[in-house]
Amino acid sequence: MSMSFFKNIVEKIRQSEDLSDIRSSSVRDILNGNILTKKFFRKQYLLIILLVVLSIGYIDNRYASEKQIAKVVMLKKNIQDAKYESLTISAELMEISRQSNILLLMQSKGMQLKPGSTPPIVIE
Repeated sequence: MSMSFFKNIVEKIRQSEDLSDIRSSSVRDILNGNILTKKFFRKQYLLIILLVVLSIGYIDNRYASEKQIAKVVMLKKNIQDAKYESLTISAELMEISRQSNILLLMQSKGMQLKPGSTPPIVIE
């Protein structure tokens, strides 16, 4: 769409609407809300309501998406912490379950068990 399209629309609005009462408004009229009683705004109240509703929907959508993004970041951090904890526990378990550590543990407890001299048989 070109700029001439928008210029045509603005020109048609200017021709069809009497904007003289809005041009004569002051800052005081805007601040106290009297500008909303002007003829142009009374004719366009449905459009104004639509714009307000769409604005509220946009703000709500943005708030909800930011809330979900924060939740995703928190869950990713929790997953990473859980992975690190799992890796640490797995490394500790591997260290404890080594044959040399098991033999040391048995000796420290005073057990008289000795490892077998024949390797285990795999049953298929």
